[in-house]
Amino acid sequence: MKKILLLIYLLSTGQIFSQKILFDTLKVDSKTKIVGRYPQYDKTKKYENFNFIIEDSISIEDFKKNLKLGDEVKNSFQTPSFKLTVVKNYEEIGSWTINPTQKTAMTHDGHTYKFDLAQITSLNVKNPFNYIYEIKVFKSKREYEEYLILQRQNSKFLFDYGPSFQYEGNFEIEFKKSNDFSSPKIISEYLKSNIEKISNKGEYNISYELNEKNMDNRNQFTMTIRGSKKLFDNLKLKNLKNENWQPTVEDAYFFYKK
Repeated sequence: MKKILLLIYLLSTGQIFSQKILFDTLKVDSKTKIVGRYPQYDKTKKYENFNFIIEDSISIEDFKKNLKLGDEVKNSFQTPSFKLTVVKNYEEIGSWTINPTQKTAMTHDGHTYKFDLAQITSLNVKNPFNYIYEIKVFKSKREYEEYLILQRQNSKFLFDYGPSFQYEGNFEIEFKKSNDFSSPKIISEYLKSNIEKISNKGEYNISYELNEKNMDNRNQFTMTIRGSKKLFDNLKLKNLKNENWQPTVEDAYFFYKK
């Protein structure tokens, strides 16, 4: 019974916390901003006239105090939507998705609530805002971090969506179809047992992709392994060859005031 009560308590407090953490517990400083904007994927810029930015601490505190959510409703999502975001120290630390037609807000924990649009629709009058963004490709985490440092020296820079660079690169191994290697699942288990002599769990990924080679030649299975260059160099499998090493290339989105 105690465990059940504890679970109910954690679920209920977790829901309240997740609703409020973005604004009610936000510690405002000189690098805090509240940004309302149409999402960058909306080429029509349908809600561009709602765009706003609040940068001074007193106005942000007033915004926090007056912002309210209504009753929770069934989850729904509108396209295009509008984003309400907290930016702090050049990072987007949380956001709500506003559905103007449905008059709802989806918080970052996936819950949806009634939302009075009047709370945000006139903010662009005193706090007008427009933005541009760029997509830049990086070959390494270091290259990205060096570029980010430079952007933070730009007074118009707001935040970015950076690459993860979870894996250093990827390579392939071709397995001829046989009794020992009869399916991608069996091959994956074989690879896993050998890879974990070199790399820890979470440091690699094994997949079978329905690419042109695998679709056209059903007498083989070409497996894709993502991980480190060390794994590529040191994984030695009898009668098999590691091929096509490709360093990871990822992109990042950088957002600026226009």
